[in-house]
Amino acid sequence: MTLPLTGVLVVDMGDEPLALASRLLGDLGADVVRVEPIDGDQLRRRGPFVGDVESLESGLAHILYNAGKRSFALALDRPDSWDIAGKLAAQADIIIAPLEPSPLATQFFADGHLRSVAPRVGLVDAVYRRNSNDREVTDLTGTAAGGLLYLNGFPEDPPNHPAGNLAYKQTSLAAAFAAMSLILEQGISDKGGRITVSMQEAVMWTTIQTANENYWPWHHSRPGRRGIANIGGRTVFQARDGLWVSFVQHPPAWGAFAQWVAEVFADARFLGPEWAEGLYRFEHNDEVTEVTERLARTMDRDELVADAQRRSILVVPVQGVADISNDPHLRERDFFQRVNYTQLGMELEVMRPPLLSSEYHATARRAPALGEHSREVLRETCAMSETDIERLIAEGTVGVSQDGVKA
Repeated sequence: MTLPLTGVLVVDMGDEPLALASRLLGDLGADVVRVEPIDGDQLRRRGPFVGDVESLESGLAHILYNAGKRSFALALDRPDSWDIAGKLAAQADIIIAPLEPSPLATQFFADGHLRSVAPRVGLVDAVYRRNSNDREVTDLTGTAAGGLLYLNGFPEDPPNHPAGNLAYKQTSLAAAFAAMSLILEQGISDKGGRITVSMQEAVMWTTIQTANENYWPWHHSRPGRRGIANIGGRTVFQARDGLWVSFVQHPPAWGAFAQWVAEVFADARFLGPEWAEGLYRFEHNDEVTEVTERLARTMDRDELVADAQRRSILVVPVQGVADISNDPHLRERDFFQRVNYTQLGMELEVMRPPLLSSEYHATARRAPALGEHSREVLRETCAMSETDIERLIAEGTVGVSQDGVKA
């Protein structure tokens, strides 16, 4: 089966906030060349590490976000290296630029210069926020600028920084969408374009529901920083065995929930006609929360989930890492796949791309060793001679793999 972006060359010169964007394009079949500093990108230095052994090849962030890419190591602090980057850019369909460019990168990605070396390439870059000179960017500042940080927590506590670098992920998702748009445009007009993603605005899309204009007519209140309390009450409850479930009072299932409570506790109050009104339930949410908590504690988690789902009530387990790793549905779907990491001398079980199609099947691939594909890229994509390639390596302009993997 042919992946939809087969034949598309993506040159990834982005930094950590945009790493997921090119990974997604690679999952769809694009040939992604990761241009990284000769001593490796920042992701390679981010722990935790496989076996707790710190190295440029064993960082789990690198293994996740650089999976499926080719590594081209270049001395990006040297002006002449950017001439080589220009040769590569001239062959690319898409370039992803860093959110925090160096002075040399800023010159390279300036419209006039980039168009002179690569007239038809599509460029995706990012800024922290529009019309701002902010230079220091972190996931924390991104979640704060986009409003997401404010929403996490309760009035008596400081805001909670959500796990998982959500600002980086949202920026990458927007960048991947922008790249797809440019690829489609190239197919129509054979012209390049430039799309700039704002981290602040990308993060705001995760908070837009909180600012939804329907909030007032639904709840007769304005949203405040109350965490999950904003959606009308608790949604996470502990089962009898100490494990947790997400138990949501979805309006269409209210009758089934009321019947369940009546069966377990011989308590028929929720079957009354007044409880059929959403506003009434919202105003009496403390009663709903109290009985939901008691109901959850009558069964072990898996029994509770099975009984609720049999009744078409929205109850699902709160999964821990071990739960996910052993999830029978994911195992049945071959979501976890074993990949040989030559540079580590071992196989790792990793997640395949979450893409299911009747037309193609995306499989898990390993992340590259540093400089693993440098010679290959120079020879095949930049059309350089073996003599010139070896000279660049000897001069320290280009780095190649030192771990027994092809270079």
